[in-house]
Amino acid sequence: VDLVLSFGACWAIVKKGYLQHWKAFGYYLFFMAAQNLLLLPVSLLSSEGVYAYTYYAADLLEALLLSLVVLEILVKVLDAFEALPGRAVARFCFFTVLGVSTAVALSALIPTHRSGTMVNILGTVERTVFLAGAMILWVLLFQTKALGISWKSSVAEITVAFLLYLTVESTRGFVMVAYHSSSVQDIATSVAQFAYLVAMASWIWTMTHRDPVSKPSDEAVARVRELASGGETVPKERILAAVGIKINLSETEAEERAAEQTEGLSKPPQSYLVH
Repeated sequence: VDLVLSFGACWAIVKKGYLQHWKAFGYYLFFMAAQNLLLLPVSLLSSEGVYAYTYYAADLLEALLLSLVVLEILVKVLDAFEALPGRAVARFCFFTVLGVSTAVALSALIPTHRSGTMVNILGTVERTVFLAGAMILWVLLFQTKALGISWKSSVAEITVAFLLYLTVESTRGFVMVAYHSSSVQDIATSVAQFAYLVAMASWIWTMTHRDPVSKPSDEAVARVRELASGGETVPKERILAAVGIKINLSETEAEERAAEQTEGLSKPPQSYLVH
């Protein structure tokens, strides 16, 4: 079933034109298909130790690709807006930092019972990245109404499916190291596998039924601009630059941004976290 859905998703993202707009998401789907092809013969022909290292190495690469997908989702959400109210950006950053810090703390503090230093390191990195990604998407999910994102859109449906998979998979990661019981581990693995299949099927459905480009309604864009006009704003390119994504502005746009920032400096500072 994994192979069928993985190759079905790869077919859909190419056939339906999603790859042009969703690069990181496409690379992730291709990687998952290749991983399924690789792990099958390794599990049948190699030793348990070789399979374990191969499995955790593949999971680490998956975690890195998932980080890129989360950034891509953030870009898709911000793409329709030139700037956002500073208060909204501050709230998002606050809860994101809080979520990521919680993920790191939980992952570092949980006791591990697995043997092998490298396996422990790979497992810790994997579950930390998965939980941190889930935290970021949860924060973003609670901002959908404010940003005017339609639930019946490709960006919303892809995000929700990733949120389901990352939440369940990160929980499985904690269960696997916290409990010795093989029955508990088997249940956690089965639930995570089911969540992955549901997410993969959801992505296929989305790619065959939704337009790859999702934009908020004109009313939502106007509402955000109205909120931004009442106080200090943070340009889209500055938000993305904070996570390592650079947008090159034209000379005219750069001059407009500079004028807006100069005007903002003349206003008294505001506290974004206090209502």
